[in-house]
Amino acid sequence: MSNYNCDYVRRTYDVPAEIGRRVIANGEPVVIMADRGHYIGVILDSDPKKRIRNYHPTWEMQYGEMAEKLPLKQWEVLANGMYDWDDVRYMLGDARHYVQRVWAATRSQAKYRAYQELAECFNDDATAMLTFKVRAA
Repeated sequence: MSNYNCDYVRRTYDVPAEIGRRVIANGEPVVIMADRGHYIGVILDSDPKKRIRNYHPTWEMQYGEMAEKLPLKQWEVLANGMYDWDDVRYMLGDARHYVQRVWAATRSQAKYRAYQELAECFNDDATAMLTFKVRAA
């Protein structure tokens, strides 16, 4: 997930895309939750699992106001079991380099999302998630 907040999409397609904006996408109400390069990542209001799906920023889109409440929370995941949050706060060692920001509904989903983004670092060993520490961002 990018931190550019849909800058490329806004400039290229001249649309007001940004994380947290309400949109009617192909007739369905959604909230933009991710910058996906040429696409926007949205969550359909009707999706109980709150999955982020890629949509083209101009295809059947009606941009609205900013959402009052987001369907997911932002979390920080510390993906190295050698460190703790105090190490990050006091910038001890390389601790801050192991913090991954993700959007998820729960702590365990946040761990899994961080693992997905970092999977190549762990040689597809999902047990690495057992050492992840999670806090609300």
